[in-house]
Amino acid sequence: MRPTTILALAAIFCICLSAFRCASPLSSVQNREVSIIAYNVKSLFDTVDDGTEFREFSVAKGRWDDARYKIRLQRVAEAVFAALPEGTRPRGGAPGPDLLCLEEIENGSVLEALRTGPLAKARYRYAAIASAEGGPFSVCALSRLPILSTSCHSAATVKARSGRDVLEMELDAGGRHLFVFGCHWKAKSEGAEVTEALRRETAALLRSLVSERLTKDPAAEVVICGDFNESPDEYLRTKKRYSTALMPVEEALNALPDRLLVASSASETKPFGTSGELVLYSPWAESGGYSYFFRGSRERLDGFLLSPGLLDETGLRFKRFSSVEALFLVDEQGAPKAWPGTGTSGYSDHLPILLVLELEKKSAPISP
Repeated sequence: MRPTTILALAAIFCICLSAFRCASPLSSVQNREVSIIAYNVKSLFDTVDDGTEFREFSVAKGRWDDARYKIRLQRVAEAVFAALPEGTRPRGGAPGPDLLCLEEIENGSVLEALRTGPLAKARYRYAAIASAEGGPFSVCALSRLPILSTSCHSAATVKARSGRDVLEMELDAGGRHLFVFGCHWKAKSEGAEVTEALRRETAALLRSLVSERLTKDPAAEVVICGDFNESPDEYLRTKKRYSTALMPVEEALNALPDRLLVASSASETKPFGTSGELVLYSPWAESGGYSYFFRGSRERLDGFLLSPGLLDETGLRFKRFSSVEALFLVDEQGAPKAWPGTGTSGYSDHLPILLVLELEKKSAPISP
């Protein structure tokens, strides 16, 4: 485990930290709700050739330029703002979610360009990034909620193969400690079964991190979110041919360390088996929708996994979940309109997904 970066600029972070210490602990939570969006924006690179970007984003070869880059930034903002349109947020509230978790952002420069550019009216005062050395992408976040601490975690083989790190954040959500793990698991582009071991390695890392958190406090409020590159029912989709990183709890016959047990209803999140193995709730089954489209099939590769502490009657609790299926984001078949490389149209091959938590009881302020 190593510290990651709380961004924008050092000076900006110092101003924000100072402002937080003077602010009411509920000042960042409007209408006693906390909204989170996870969004794989697909290959968002800046206009500096670093050698890790994809070939179609080479500035030197004339395949990428500042004009198209600015259009891409604007398109990300359009998709994000579509999740919470006017009328669905508190009067006078800033647009966009309280916490925005993004995948496939090249670096902190791109994140800052979003924060101060087309996402400026969202008033994100905090930012964090898990920069993967040698990899083309980073997992990152923008937040109106104060980010109290961050850490970056690596699964050894995944780190060596694709550089995808897990971003852990501790946030002040209306006086509650909310722990969020943002991630981007290995894709299936080299073959689903061949790459499953890497997704299972990341699942093992997250299982260990969340279990450690819940051992200290069984009621801890924890969210894992991002692009898992497999659906919660992946094991069933494979016709049970091999064990998957996400495993439906009803299909688990024994405890395995390299998977996350997923419940499709809140009542199934009780510890599994004699060892009390961690079970997390996926809201997909009870909410419908999809976030990805592959060969005519609608898939749920992006998701949220919630700890039991978000399903009880105290503190923060799950309120609703949905994918953002705005008409301008999809074509006539329902497939997300992906950005076409060097073109100037489209958004991403993934849809944003939205989670809303509600604050049930007023909590004591978190000490600065």
